[in-house]
Amino acid sequence: MTTERAASLLQSLRNDLATAGLAPNHRLGQNFMIDAGMLSRIAAHPSVLRAQRIVEIGPGTGILTQHLLQRGVPVCAVELDRGLYHFLRERFAAAIASGMLHLIHGDALAGKNHLNAELCAWLGTAPWSLVANLPYDVSIPVLLNALTMSSPAEDCLVTVQWEAAARLTALPESKAWGASAAIAQSVGSGTIVCRLPPQCFYPRPRIDSALLAWHHQVQVDASFTLWARQVFAYRRKVLPRALRDLGHTREEAQAILTHTSLDGTRRLEQLRHDELLAVHQAARLYARSP
Repeated sequence: MTTERAASLLQSLRNDLATAGLAPNHRLGQNFMIDAGMLSRIAAHPSVLRAQRIVEIGPGTGILTQHLLQRGVPVCAVELDRGLYHFLRERFAAAIASGMLHLIHGDALAGKNHLNAELCAWLGTAPWSLVANLPYDVSIPVLLNALTMSSPAEDCLVTVQWEAAARLTALPESKAWGASAAIAQSVGSGTIVCRLPPQCFYPRPRIDSALLAWHHQVQVDASFTLWARQVFAYRRKVLPRALRDLGHTREEAQAILTHTSLDGTRRLEQLRHDELLAVHQAARLYARSP
């Protein structure tokens, strides 16, 4: 990105905000992307090029939205900021009227484990992709919900804080390995496309960000998400002890180990996502009757 292009996009953003009488809202985690080269790179990414429908969370003033609409596929954008929502309605009035853009005012999340109800209604069961500059504080729950819902995103291409990207792509036994990584990796494969320094955004965040790509590959039972979050409370314990702390009897824990052929001396944090899936499936078989 040249300095001139960055300055031009930043000035355009500032002009849009000033015209609308708006300013970045720190409480909502608004850091608008002003790297023209990165915006073009996102729009040209394979996960965007093969998308049949696109969901954007936190469109802001619509800089990325404009790139996505040029793909010629329907876009649904969810904006929580009321002022920006009205700005977007005016800016993209033609796209909204034509049905190419569906604009929702509201929170992308309807609680921790569900996406916005209006968004889900728009999605239905047809294929879709998530492409967004996600607000930091909702990046992981939005991504995990998108990947694990009954009609999941086929692809996700999102900007998140660097720590979140490292956490989701972490490997077993690493400090960052946990329930979020196990859940995300159980349904697909993720890649950190590149690192984004603070100057890619306005206002500048205090930390680096990442462009993260995730491709959905398999559907996993919905109960695995809750189970993984519960069992990782005992991540440092050996597997039989972790299962007993989760509520299984000693006999059930041993039956689960036998069923999965896992070494009972391994700690929970050492298990790969596929091994955790096997334990979860066995745990459902050997759970105590009510």
